[in-house]
Amino acid sequence: MKRMNEEKLNQMAEFIHRYVRENNGESPKFKDILEYMEMSNSVGYRYLTTLRDRGIVKYNGKDTLSVRGQDAMKVAFRRLMICGSIPCGSPEDYRQDIQGYVAIPEEWIDGDCYLLRTTGDSMIDIGIDDGDLVLIKRAQEAYDGQVVAVLTDDGTTLKRFMKRENGRPWLLAENKSYPKEKRELKPSKIEIQGIALKVIKDIK
Repeated sequence: MKRMNEEKLNQMAEFIHRYVRENNGESPKFKDILEYMEMSNSVGYRYLTTLRDRGIVKYNGKDTLSVRGQDAMKVAFRRLMICGSIPCGSPEDYRQDIQGYVAIPEEWIDGDCYLLRTTGDSMIDIGIDDGDLVLIKRAQEAYDGQVVAVLTDDGTTLKRFMKRENGRPWLLAENKSYPKEKRELKPSKIEIQGIALKVIKDIK
């Protein structure tokens, strides 16, 4: 299925919140959103349910829609940059590739954050699939067990950060179908770039 257009998702979210502010807290009807966005019923439904799943609006799948929070004026969002892709597999050289912006609820954000799009299947056992967006908090240190964006000798990757009893760190791939030598990575260089906070998915 074709991936959602993030700019259209942002446009829809901004329209809904502007409508609520300008109409004394009343939410737009589904048909109002379709008319504004010039979308068919099926496409509009996919986009609206994606906003719901991301925690931006409440939507029951019919015509009942409301903004998260009691007061739309208090709902805050921040547009974060999609800075490129990160492999969930063998490390690769990282090249910043600005892919657009996504409106994220402020309550999700902790410190200096950005978004990366995942590639590969090494983290599927914890719900991180190929093509997902991951919210990353910039950090140089992590606790045992946190999922991190990390720079190794071979490049960048997204893995679970682990420490042995002797304190030496290693990386765990969360895919049980991998052989042990591919799941447990022990590069000589482990430089943490950030900590994964949330996963954002498209409807498939």
